[in-house]
Amino acid sequence: MTRKMAMSGVGLCDGVVKTYDTKLKTKHLLDALVLLINKEEKRQIVAEHEFEAGTLPFEELKKILPPKEPRYVLYDYNYTTENGQKHSKIILVSWSPDEAPMKEKMIYASSKDAVKKKLQAIKIEVQANDLGDLDEADIEAKLKKI
Repeated sequence: MTRKMAMSGVGLCDGVVKTYDTKLKTKHLLDALVLLINKEEKRQIVAEHEFEAGTLPFEELKKILPPKEPRYVLYDYNYTTENGQKHSKIILVSWSPDEAPMKEKMIYASSKDAVKKKLQAIKIEVQANDLGDLDEADIEAKLKKI
């Protein structure tokens, strides 16, 4: 079953919402939840990978992103504020590499709102078209403004 659909007609799978709510948002049991649009059905955003807490540093995230396919990544980003406090915020990485087919990039772009509306507590969104767009200093600067 899928949740509310985006303008693209793609909806978020109920299992993704449950995993996000129970494992990532509330208990922080995951570093990341990688999502994709199901290639067979093309009407559902489903979980591709779950990375347990402590297993996927942000620099490693860059290595798991496919070079020619879009993905959404919900990442539990840990950082330290200027006064030394440790914080954790969930960010949405919209990975849409330049080498991906245009049709796929358009479907992912028009389906992103379904992810953002259904999954509460996403603090910032990072649009990444190449690995250089995933700069930790930029992400931390955005998070510190919240």
